[in-house]
Amino acid sequence: MGVPGYRVVKGSGIFNHSFGGDSWTTPICPNCKTNSHLIFCFNLTDSRLNQIYNRSLKDLPLVSCLNCSSYWERQVFKIDPVNRKVNIVKQIDNERWVSEEEDRLPYPLPVSAMTLQQFQKVDTPSTDEPSDLAFEAFGSEYVCRILGKPLYAVDNINKNCECCNNPMEYVATICSEDFNSEGLVHENFSFNFGESFLYFYLCKVCNILETEMQST
Repeated sequence: MGVPGYRVVKGSGIFNHSFGGDSWTTPICPNCKTNSHLIFCFNLTDSRLNQIYNRSLKDLPLVSCLNCSSYWERQVFKIDPVNRKVNIVKQIDNERWVSEEEDRLPYPLPVSAMTLQQFQKVDTPSTDEPSDLAFEAFGSEYVCRILGKPLYAVDNINKNCECCNNPMEYVATICSEDFNSEGLVHENFSFNFGESFLYFYLCKVCNILETEMQST
């Protein structure tokens, strides 16, 4: 049996998982020259997240710039838990596209308390089942999946750490809210960065966070 997975939804709890804010210092995006977004932050002392807990990393920040083409390509970040800071190790952006100002997500994103709900049956289709219903729920009922079996939009992703070259662990996937589902992460707020799925991977030895984007 695999590691259990969870929907990340609005709600308070004892572990202070959160959406948005500026509780970590995020890097300046080399493309659009603005702060990368702190999208979600998870308290790894939550026993449900034991798979990604280590002694040096008590919180896991999921970071990316969502206002330009930087997140379209592979991004590698180094997490500095002592200074609560995230630094860019590698970021390649060949497109150099920047969103129009009126369409940009604010920095910092508005803060909301989040909690974890165990996956429903629809969220984990078997290998011989269509994934349409899982993708319908993802974005209309919640926008972040943590742990569990990844729901890939295109192909499976396997990553090795930029520093130690060991296999990285899948952590989470983030997508935009559907236009008729605004408010999933913050009341009266639209969380939308396009028709993309942003996948996060972690090396617990090196505290390296890596992202990759897929779209349907």
